[in-house]
Amino acid sequence: MSRYIGQYISICNLYLWTKPWRHSSVSELQLLSAPNAWWNTLSVNFVIKLLESSGHDAVMTVMDAVSKKVHFILTHIMVIAEGAAQLFLYYI
Repeated sequence: MSRYIGQYISICNLYLWTKPWRHSSVSELQLLSAPNAWWNTLSVNFVIKLLESSGHDAVMTVMDAVSKKVHFILTHIMVIAEGAAQLFLYYI
């Protein structure tokens, strides 16, 4: 019975026209501006909950969007924003 209903619904014009859309309308894609200088656009991520080694249990990764070069900075899981900024200024 469910197969019969599925076949009927797939060709029923009334159902296809009155079926509610379950997603929002899609807008036109916009181009992103390409970065033009090295180390001008960066991404920072943290890899956490690693096995402890020399008092460090996390890694802060800093990647350049143009050159794709990455710096890995050892840190601990409880680093706060000020500490992350200090690590960034010291190593980058």
